[in-house]
Amino acid sequence: MKGDSNDLKLILDTKPLIKLFAEEEGWEAVKEVLSQVEAGKIEAGISVVTLTEIYYKYLQEGRPYLAITRTNQLKYAIYLKKHEVNEETAIKAGEFKGKYNVSIADAFIAACANLEKATVISDDPDFQKIPEIKVLTEKELYTKLRG
Repeated sequence: MKGDSNDLKLILDTKPLIKLFAEEEGWEAVKEVLSQVEAGKIEAGISVVTLTEIYYKYLQEGRPYLAITRTNQLKYAIYLKKHEVNEETAIKAGEFKGKYNVSIADAFIAACANLEKATVISDDPDFQKIPEIKVLTEKELYTKLRG
């Protein structure tokens, strides 16, 4: 892949990961981005809130084994930094939730990206409501990396 990806710092939203796991439209771009992360060419992470979203999604679908499998895949992906919720993140999430009326999970993910000075990777329109963060879809990022 071309492009200067060394300056990229990413926070992956839950949606691109679900696309990857389900091989939904756009999953190939997510896979390529994660390959670049695993190779050390891009710095990326997830909010621990993403683990919650992944877990309950599969649990609600009646697939508890997949809830455990997918969250473990993310927990043990050593190339992805796991961003904990601390007081600063909680307060920033509250600010975003109050100002922009986004979901609480998206508020936490956006707060994490804001505090880390990272770009959120998602096509979720909630993130577009928050001017304090940068957002790219997985396809936009893939295109940017291709140069």
